[in-house]
Amino acid sequence: MAPPAGMPGPAEAAFLTPYLVRPHDHELDRLLTPALDGSVSAFVVLTGDSSTGKTRALYEALLRLVPARPLWRPTTAAALADLLNTGRLTPGAVLWLNEAQRFLYGERSEEAAAALRELLMTQTGVIVVGTLWTFPYWADLTRPAVDADPHSHVRALLESPVTHRVSVPPDLTTAEHSAWKELADSSGDPRMGQAVRIGAADGQVIQHLSGGPALLDAYRRGPGAHFTHAEHALVAAAIAARHLGHFAPLSEELLARIADSALPPHHRPAEPDWAGDALLGLTTGVRADGSRTDIRCTLTALTALRDTSGGRTTYEPADYLHQNLAASGEVPTPTPAMWEALTACTTDLHSLVQLSHEAQRRDFRKQAVLLLCRTAASGYLQWIALLLLVPRDDDSRKCMALWMADHIGFDSLLTARLRLAEFDGEGPDVTARFAARVVSRADLTDADVVEELFGMLRELGHEKLLMDLNPVERVRLPARRGAFTFLVRLVDADCTDHAVRLADRILHLDLPLRDPMAMAGLLQVLRVCEHLLETAKALSREAAEQADLSDSGLALDLVQELQDGGHAEPASLLAHRIADVVEPEDAEGVASVLHEMGALGMGSAARRLAERAVPRVALEDPEAIAWLLSELDSCGLGDWVDALLARDPLREVVIGPVKKVTLLLWTLTDLDRADLARRLVARSLPEIELNDAEFTAGFFDTLALLHGPPATARFAQRAVEEVPLSHSAGLRFLARSLRDHHQLDALERLAGRAVAATCPDTSTFPDLLRLLREQGLDTCARAMIDQAASHPGLDEAVTDTGLLRRLRTAGEAEAAARLEAAAQSMFQKAASETEPPRAEPCSRAPYGLETDGTPAPAWTWLDLDHPRPTPPAAHTLAPVRSDD
Repeated sequence: MAPPAGMPGPAEAAFLTPYLVRPHDHELDRLLTPALDGSVSAFVVLTGDSSTGKTRALYEALLRLVPARPLWRPTTAAALADLLNTGRLTPGAVLWLNEAQRFLYGERSEEAAAALRELLMTQTGVIVVGTLWTFPYWADLTRPAVDADPHSHVRALLESPVTHRVSVPPDLTTAEHSAWKELADSSGDPRMGQAVRIGAADGQVIQHLSGGPALLDAYRRGPGAHFTHAEHALVAAAIAARHLGHFAPLSEELLARIADSALPPHHRPAEPDWAGDALLGLTTGVRADGSRTDIRCTLTALTALRDTSGGRTTYEPADYLHQNLAASGEVPTPTPAMWEALTACTTDLHSLVQLSHEAQRRDFRKQAVLLLCRTAASGYLQWIALLLLVPRDDDSRKCMALWMADHIGFDSLLTARLRLAEFDGEGPDVTARFAARVVSRADLTDADVVEELFGMLRELGHEKLLMDLNPVERVRLPARRGAFTFLVRLVDADCTDHAVRLADRILHLDLPLRDPMAMAGLLQVLRVCEHLLETAKALSREAAEQADLSDSGLALDLVQELQDGGHAEPASLLAHRIADVVEPEDAEGVASVLHEMGALGMGSAARRLAERAVPRVALEDPEAIAWLLSELDSCGLGDWVDALLARDPLREVVIGPVKKVTLLLWTLTDLDRADLARRLVARSLPEIELNDAEFTAGFFDTLALLHGPPATARFAQRAVEEVPLSHSAGLRFLARSLRDHHQLDALERLAGRAVAATCPDTSTFPDLLRLLREQGLDTCARAMIDQAASHPGLDEAVTDTGLLRRLRTAGEAEAAARLEAAAQSMFQKAASETEPPRAEPCSRAPYGLETDGTPAPAWTWLDLDHPRPTPPAAHTLAPVRSDD
């Protein structure tokens, strides 16, 4: 195994100090072992602070466990994505992802993360190792998104079962300190002893060994000391940009613009390529004159990254430098010029989002809007976000909506549909502008795309945008279902001429048509074409004889179309074919088909189905049997109702949820079979699950009708203890039944349960309160209000769930006032107990701040110089749904 970049091979082993094994090394070995055995694949991530030994731990583990295996070391997310796409990571391979933020942020990071997760979940024997800072990287990448999510695939990778996180502590324990000293003495390596002596003051033994503190000291000495003025400005620019949220590698253009704005005029270099020369010195450690910028000839202030040899170079600041300057509050203060450079030069989606959030946090509202606008092409920008950030103005709102329609990205018809929903209410000119972009991107030879697009545009009245491009002549045939669905949509939209032309194309192909939806669409078109009546008759016979019956619902739709077109004989033939193929054991499926046949007047076909199904249908599901009995009765098949009951389904039905049992109970009652209903009640009482208050009320009503008061009273007491309180509408049915049957004690017990379970932050609280009022249980209602007033979740309910509004809507204004006062009292008590007292929020300028901290003058969307979003990659749109 070749060593990763930055680490020596065996011939250079003297370059490394002796290694002290610590507990995280043992954990690393344990997690890698199953992947070494080939039973699984694994991604092990070491997290911790900078310069704590994460990279060295990975190197030692791989050298110890897999010294002869092939190792892959991409340098960027794009390189990783390309590697994964080649399929070269086979069982036994090792993938080195040191400084994993390089692969998990930036262009193609989502693609790489999704591909890596797929590989690890589907292939065994692959080892992936990486390192990440705990803060901000691990915390940021695993934090659930609250709105659009620019790194959902990265988070899915880090949270997948194949990924394992191991924390590396920043300090040595007392025992490890002693072991380090012994190792230093026994090895005779002076670097070990020097690190432990220098680290005695701050405890950072490992950090001193890596040279981190020396690099920090070199930076703190300022420009003109270890670093030139230009070099120091470039390093400061990288640290400031990273601290603001630009986690992707930084471009030379961005660093040069920030650094140049920070340099005094008399220190600005004269050379045109000054930034490139200075960055080369900072990343290699050697200037053109041979003097050095690095520490101990190894540690540089910046790291250079390239996708390919000779390719575009990007940069990252040294982790240790950034982390310690941030911890001590020494990160350079962002200037207006820095914000302008970040807005103009940042292309990474996640960085733009983070920078926009940071601008909002600082109340730089104009800058936040400009940064968000750069995300438009990626599809991240949301209309509501602009509406919330930009000051209200009717004229500028229309211009803003039109700009959004011209620039917002979308990658499928589904996302396009969602975007159109966002523009609802902004006017037909806005939706038409966006719809025209959608049409221009659509593949009009794809029948599925055309069909979905037509339906979407028709809802908005913009279908002419599509039809002007003549899709009926361009759509590719033969197609599966999309072309025929498009045909039906054209007929429904009264686009008869277009429908006839498409039908004519399909018919001229002389295809064997077995799809019932396709046949129904063609017949629907032919029905309005008098000159094609003979063709319609021939097709109706073909439909009846050859239609695929695997989906009985679609086949029955074809029966309906045959009937509507006056083809009675083919309709009857098809209905009988359906009756012959329905699965007879499936009670629910048989009942569904009987229902449709009854509605279509296909009595003969329904009888044939009953003849096949009744002797064989499964009897376990009481709800399905209830439906089947009802449909047999509705179809006038009383003899088959009797035949089904003769099989004694009550002996075989499984007693479970009250809904299923009650539906069968009601059906037996409707059939005037009180004897069977009594049997079902008797059999159900010991086992029935009272998990639905509404159907419990229905069972209770039937029980009261069939049995005497003793049984009714016993069941009432059981019901009020077992039914869930989560659905207030169902409880209203049960309460009414209890009162109607004079079970007032049980009703009060039910009310008592509701009071005891009072939780004001649930949506049912106002409904339950109203229910108690309706039943005349005012004492219980007052007790519920008292309970809510002392509930620990009341403050959240009042502020977050709209409780007070819902109470007032329900006519409970007094209760709302009582709970509002109680919540205010809770707030005041919490504030008085907090030390130190909460600071009052700063009053913000009405239009936000300029990036120099001064209040911004009044502005609207029209006052902004909008940056043009980065164009998305060209590709055609995918349909909302795939082919069946």
